[in-house]
Formats: sequence, C-alpha cells, structure tokens
Amino acid sequence: MHASCRSIAAATLLLLAGAAGGCGGDGSAALVDAGGADGSALVVDGAPPADADSNRYLSQTGLYADIATQTFAPDLLEFEPRYKLWSDGAEKRRWLRLPAGARIDTSDLEHWLLPVGAQLFKEFRAPDGTLLETRLIEHVASTGNDALDYWMGAFAWRADASDAVFVPDGASNVNGTQHDVPTASNCRTCHQGEPGHALGLSALQLFGPGPGVRLADLTQRGLLSNAPPADAAYVVPGDATTAAALGYIHANCGHCHNPRGAARPDVDMTLRLDLVAATPEATTIYRNTVSVPLFRFSHDGYTVRVSPGDPAASAILFRMSIRGVGQQMPPLATEVPDPSGLTSVSSWISSL
Repeated sequence: MHASCRSIAAATLLLLAGAAGGCGGDGSAALVDAGGADGSALVVDGAPPADADSNRYLSQTGLYADIATQTFAPDLLEFEPRYKLWSDGAEKRRWLRLPAGARIDTSDLEHWLLPVGAQLFKEFRAPDGTLLETRLIEHVASTGNDALDYWMGAFAWRADASDAVFVPDGASNVNGTQHDVPTASNCRTCHQGEPGHALGLSALQLFGPGPGVRLADLTQRGLLSNAPPADAAYVVPGDATTAAALGYIHANCGHCHNPRGAARPDVDMTLRLDLVAATPEATTIYRNTVSVPLFRFSHDGYTVRVSPGDPAASAILFRMSIRGVGQQMPPLATEVPDPSGLTSVSSWISSL
C-alpha cells in the first residue's frame, strides 16, 4: 500500500460505520471538513483546519508528487477505456497504482481483481478545464467482507484548485457548475456490480491501440497474472454502428444491469458484454433487449425494450433521453442526456 494512503485504509472501519460513509457519534451525517470542537463546518473553499485528519484531503492520497504544480506521482499508470461512461460532458482522466511487485488477477479476463493496496483514481473536469472532483477506490484489505475490503470516496476540488476535500455525503453544483459529487454510498451502488469494483479496466476496454497503458503494455510489463493469448482479439462483434452502440450500453448500463449489479434484484436483465459472443445476436445485450417485452417499467406507448427498426418505440432509448422524472437511465450521476450516446443507440436500433 502506498504510504500516504495508510491513513485512508486505517479510517475505513470508521468511515463505513456511518450511514453515508461518515457520521457523527450520534449517527448524524458529518462533513469531513468540519473543523472546531463545536462541530461547525468549514466550507470547501476555506482553508484546511490545522488539526485535519490526514485522510481528508486529496493531497494525502499519493496521487500527486506535488499538488501545487499538478505533478502526478511517477508510479501511476494512466489508462483510458475504449467505451466510456457518460458524465454530463465532464472530461475525465484515470490512473491505476499497483503495489510494488504485485499483479492484477486476470484469471477471468472479463473481471479483473486488483491486489490489496491497489488504487484507482478518476479526475473530473468541466469542459472549460475547471477541476470538479477526483474519486478514489482502494483495495485496503482481504477479509472476505466486501464492505470492509474496498474504500470508495470522492474529493471535491476547492475553487482555487489548491486541494480537494473528501466529501462522504457528496456535494452539489461544484465550483459554479451543475456537476454533483456522489455520496460514498452511491459509489458502492454503481461499483458493486463488478467483482473487482474497477469499471473500465478489462481486456475488452483496454484491447488495441489507444491513449495510456493498454492491454499489451500491461502484458509486456508482467502485471497480469494470466496473460491473454498473443493472437486474442477482444472486440465488440458487429459492424461499426452495432459495436459502438453495444459498447456504449456495456459501459453505461452493464455495471448495474448484471447478476451482481444494483438493478438485478428488480430487473432480470443483463446489459454487460462478455468475451465469448461471436455475433451481435449472441450478446447478452441483444438477447435481453431486442423484441423483449417490458418487465417492470411501463409508460404509454412502450411495450418492448428495443423495437427493431423503430427507435421511437424502444423503451431503452426513451429512458436514456429523459432526466429528473424518476424513470431516467442511468438513474445516478447524470442530469443531462448524452446526445452522442442517444445517436449511437438510435442508429443501431434503426439498423435492426
């Protein structure tokens, strides 16, 4: 484990004792930037309290060698998934840190398991470059209790970009934008569907050329426990239109709509790709959507999840296009529909 993150790991049990990731002794939610003994809170843009616990600020996580100059630590591996999660137009960067000598368990190339001590960071910026938040997932222990083994949380950036403050209860309209930081509990809602909790880090997502480290780079460096065959190609089946839509659904829906995901208890629908489907029709996304009748969702005029050749009659596209009425998809972390995603999925449905 990176030395600067030991305080975060040590605080895990205390953090998880709270309903939303951090609570006062009476069970009430507590701002992590609370300062005085009277419990008075400091605003995110204020100066850090002198007695601040070391797990309260992004500068203590080890992401930066020097946060003042935005110099990142040298042992980080920056990566970018092929298919990305929509975050209302925010620009994102992602980093992985592995403990020295450790490898990723890739015995299942569809579901990577990070070693204890591994960290995943994701930075969010507004389109104009304003820093919004940085999220951290750390595999802190191996007890068999998932809630204790993984630390998850987000840090909201101060307006002057001097540091970011851990906000277990989230934050709204960060730095004058519409961007909301999720609560620690919401982090788990989205990440619980992946055994290793690392979304966007897989053979499918890192195969082929692209920015940052790729599957071939990790293989060459000996960082995977089970290297993929040299001639393996991990691609989404179908033509460009089909692959783009299925990849988008995989990245934006599959983490909840899968046997482990938050949506599965209510809806028996898997929207995650696997590596064995040779044709679009064989994918779980196709088999669970195309001409499949609605199960729980109901809305006037909709009877199936995907109506071949008819985007306007497809419930999946309708739910992607709405916000703020309790029926939107994804249900968390977005207030604005993704125009590119809507176009991609609509084009695929039209082609069926």
